Amino acid sequence: MATESPIMNLGTVADWAVATATFLAVVVALFKDEVAQWWRRPILAVSVSLEPPHCHKTVLRYTVQRTALTLAQAQCYYFRLWIENQGKTRATQVQVFAARLFRRAADGSFQQDVHFLPMNLRWAHAHSRGPEGGPEVYADGISPKMGKHCDLGHVIDPANRAECGESIGGVSPTSTLFALDLEFPPNTGSHLLAPGIYRLELQIAAANAQPVTKLLEITIAGSWSDDERIMFRDGIGLRVIS
Repeated sequence: MATESPIMNLGTVADWAVATATFLAVVVALFKDEVAQWWRRPILAVSVSLEPPHCHKTVLRYTVQRTALTLAQAQCYYFRLWIENQGKTRATQVQVFAARLFRRAADGSFQQDVHFLPMNLRWAHAHSRGPEGGPEVYADGISPKMGKHCDLGHVIDPANRAECGESIGGVSPTSTLFALDLEFPPNTGSHLLAPGIYRLELQIAAANAQPVTKLLEITIAGSWSDDERIMFRDGIGLRVIS
């Protein structure tokens, strides 16, 4: 019975090795830029923490028509998300989009609010931009290993919220509402959340990064406290669940 020559076997292995190396060299040459770009891409992440400086008590100043146009103020809590770039390249034109809102039903399931108007959230501590003076919803950029606050929403002292134009029919005037800080407050009032448990689907994206979808759970007890510690413990709950 004939057997293959060891020299032939070695030649065959060497030929395959050369062919494989040549193929890999061609693949690297064709896709090295894409691979490098993927490796160095921005990676956007979101977190939330119920403590300063991410969330804190402050004073909201507003004008109201009484006997005359009056400058008034109200106690208010602001809640912010921390958007971080965990990648190796600066993320440009970053936006945080509130895509869908769900509310927990009596049976424990979460039902989508079909009346919620999807919209960008506002970047914190940012001045109005553009000829129309709208809020900043596209951050110029976030460098690697750096972050930026994005306004999620606020809760106004119930004693003043009606005067600030934040009311929902059927909700007690002594109860708190959570107002999402959307790009523009819709006339439908779908950004005002009554007491309950909600899940807000967020899409965080940049001009040079694919969108990242996160789910944020918001619990609104309806109670108000002037004590920041008590308010963050008993009045409002926030957590990223996925």
